[in-house]
Amino acid sequence: MQKLLKNHIFSLIAWILILIISVVALPDITGLTREHSNVSLPQDVQSEVAQSIQNDWGPKQKNTYQIAVVFNKKKGTISADDKNAINQTVAKLKNNQDDYGIKQILAPDDNIATKNKLKSKNNKTWIMQINVAKNHAPINEVEKELTSAVKTNGVRTYITGADVLQNAFSNSIQEGIKKTEAITIVFIFIVLIIVFRSPIVPLISLLTVGVSFITSFSIVTNLVKYQNFPFSNFTQVFMIIVLFGIGTDYNILLYDKFKEDLGLGLNRYEAMKNALKVAGKTILYSGSSILIGFSALSLANFSIYQSAVGVAVGVAVLLIVLLTLNPFFMAVLGKKMFWPVKQFTGEHEDKLWHGISKGTLAHPIIYLLVLAVVVTPFALMYSGNLNYDDTDEIENSVPAKAGMLVVEKDFSKGMAEPSVLYIKSKHRLDNEADLRLLDQLTRQLQASKDVSFVTSVTQPYGESIDQLYVKNQLDTVNQGVDQARAGLGKLSQASKKVSAGASQLANGTSQLQTGTGQLQSGAGQLQTGTAQMSSGLNQLNSQLQSGTQGLAGAQQQTKATLEQSYKANLSKSIGSLPGLTAQQKMAAMQAAGAALEKSWAQASASMPDVSGQMGQLQSGVGRLATASGQLNTGATSLNGGIGQLHSSVGQLDSGANQLASSTPKITNGVDEVNSGLGQGATYLTGLASSSAADTFYIPREFIKNDTFQTSIKNYLSPDKKSAMLMIVFKSNPSGTEATKKAQDLSLMAEKSFAGTRLKNAVVAMGGESSKIADIKEVANKDFIRTAAIMLIGIGIALIFVTRSLLQPIYILGTLLIAYFCSLSISEWVVKAVLNKDMITWNTPFFGFILLIALGVDYSIFLMTRYRALEGNRPSDRILKACGIIGTVVISAAIILGGTFAALIPSGIPTLIEVALTVIIGLIILVFIMPITLSAAVKLTYEGISMKKNRRVKD
Repeated sequence: MQKLLKNHIFSLIAWILILIISVVALPDITGLTREHSNVSLPQDVQSEVAQSIQNDWGPKQKNTYQIAVVFNKKKGTISADDKNAINQTVAKLKNNQDDYGIKQILAPDDNIATKNKLKSKNNKTWIMQINVAKNHAPINEVEKELTSAVKTNGVRTYITGADVLQNAFSNSIQEGIKKTEAITIVFIFIVLIIVFRSPIVPLISLLTVGVSFITSFSIVTNLVKYQNFPFSNFTQVFMIIVLFGIGTDYNILLYDKFKEDLGLGLNRYEAMKNALKVAGKTILYSGSSILIGFSALSLANFSIYQSAVGVAVGVAVLLIVLLTLNPFFMAVLGKKMFWPVKQFTGEHEDKLWHGISKGTLAHPIIYLLVLAVVVTPFALMYSGNLNYDDTDEIENSVPAKAGMLVVEKDFSKGMAEPSVLYIKSKHRLDNEADLRLLDQLTRQLQASKDVSFVTSVTQPYGESIDQLYVKNQLDTVNQGVDQARAGLGKLSQASKKVSAGASQLANGTSQLQTGTGQLQSGAGQLQTGTAQMSSGLNQLNSQLQSGTQGLAGAQQQTKATLEQSYKANLSKSIGSLPGLTAQQKMAAMQAAGAALEKSWAQASASMPDVSGQMGQLQSGVGRLATASGQLNTGATSLNGGIGQLHSSVGQLDSGANQLASSTPKITNGVDEVNSGLGQGATYLTGLASSSAADTFYIPREFIKNDTFQTSIKNYLSPDKKSAMLMIVFKSNPSGTEATKKAQDLSLMAEKSFAGTRLKNAVVAMGGESSKIADIKEVANKDFIRTAAIMLIGIGIALIFVTRSLLQPIYILGTLLIAYFCSLSISEWVVKAVLNKDMITWNTPFFGFILLIALGVDYSIFLMTRYRALEGNRPSDRILKACGIIGTVVISAAIILGGTFAALIPSGIPTLIEVALTVIIGLIILVFIMPITLSAAVKLTYEGISMKKNRRVKD
């Protein structure tokens, strides 16, 4: 039992069991990585608020993958046969939506809007937009299903979109990790063989580090699965790089001390214990600093930064494995670990570090000034421009990326990943007032720079609907006014003619009234004359009855009386008749006189038979009296009729005069109305041509129109309280211009609604551009905060390790100099060699935490050895420490550099650039660390001698 304990057999058994459990307990890494591949942001940033509104939108958008199916004609344009084939594919998907988990489909031929926006102008590419429920299947399975389902004869088909591209990015990293793992293991094995000249040491080192990685990674992934531990695409790869890098460094430190002690004659157990005591202490100090540094990342707010805390778990497990499993191999194998090496020499000094430290100690100020002159330009040339486009991490040959490039080529760069502006109100938006505000905002967005087009509920085609604007409506009104004015002009002309006729009518009726007055007067006189004649005839008849005496005289007397009376009355009657000339009246009098004479002659001829004819005369006179009575009655009726005629003619005259006086007023009124309409038409025409007419107005009836209801269905939420506006940028939606514009447009919307019905509405921009803008803001703020926390944590750890307040400052200052210089140089290399304008946005952060955490290792190695060398002056101790640790640091830097170099074949820009930053930083540290730390020790503890510097004792 004592031998088993001495050989650490139980440690071996324990780690074998732990390893088996870890392997068995490993969850689905690929699925886990895919689930956590998206960047998590605080809930109050715009893109997350927009996502929340989308999730509450309804079943067609809630928790869905937004996918674009691209139909592309490689040569020529889409023909009629191609169109039929595409529509058959669309019909297939629509008929089997449940089978594919599809919640919504917008096909190119669905309506006018889709025809305008989902078909390229060159007719080479069509797009179908699909929303697939996330609970249907993981995105990789959805992509496979749809890729098979949309295959169409005659055209190329692609599945793309933000979710699909993110999945492609995740897959690319997984493929890169596989390459990195193999290259890392091979590289470390080769380097360790070179360092120790033995094949056994590399195997043991890789075995111990491998156990550390598998165990820690199993712990992390299970924490992710069950406790939502921070995780990202980069967690696994950085755990591999860091653990294999520093694990190998620590093993070299431990094995080198073990080998040294064996060379001093100690047995394997004594050498093991001493190596664990001395090198193990350094490993614990160094590992604890790294552990604190990575653990500090748990305080970060940004999920990507938090995900690096998994490395802290790995470092903790690594320290335990190295200090418990390595003793088994050292105790059991002893010198055989280093087979076939037979000579075990002690530590030797590195000439490079010794030389640099010696020169610095001799001229510390000069060396520091030269260092400042060299590093300052590098530190200042860093531009700070970062690339937030994750699609650059994907090779162009990947179908999702290829589909996106096709869309960018035939549409616009923003078409593959449009932005969506959400407006959430507490009231319904399907009314004229709110629709007008939404249309106003739509037009403001369309007028913005870098915006290709905007679609909304009022502009589903990306263009204004003319019928819904006051200008178009005013043009219609003006046409009606012009027609009305033309009619009023004709009415005015007719009224003028009526007025002239009314004047003539008034003159005629006046003359007619005068004539009827005269006729009435003559009729009155005729009535009086006939009454008198009737009375005379009655008297004559009475006298004839008296006898025949004085017949002759009476006859003459009667004749004279009758003649006189008849002529007088006849003359008056004829004279009073209107319309007769003097000649006509004279002729009438003569005719009447001749008739009277003739009658009287006949009467006289019968006079001799007076008595015989007296009866006849009496009879004739009676008949004459009767006729005279009838004549009188007729004259009376005539007089009454003429009176009525006169009265009617008077009314007609009055009416004609009123008409004559009124028609000019009517004409003037018509002219005034026409003139008013003319002024109104002029105003309306001016209004129609002014900017005021460029205003949206939708009648209530139009809102109920079937066509507009389709637009409402597409752009308003089911409860009609939320609206969305789709914005397509001209530039790359992941580029600097589009991401900044996304935030500006959101702010524009808020200002547009200020003081309106929508002043309290929630406005949030969703989509890739907005998400990147939020990532940029959150990442920048959290970078500074997290870096400060990490530096403070490492600084505190260094205070305990070095037992000094100044040395941690020197060490951290050295690491920061190396970081800024390496970042600047990396940016230059990326531009010059990789032909990229900017480094990826993750590079500065990952480069920082890795270089600081790993670089502090070398500082601790150096300062721990400095403290261990007692009894000499500080300058002599630091010189000796630099010489001894230089070999370890350079070997460790080569191993770490090679480990990070294994990231370059991955093809992932972020991994390549992080590798370059760390590798360049390590190279810088190798050269500047002996300068800065040697100068710091010299100036701090010994000061500047005014005398000639003596040679530093070797």
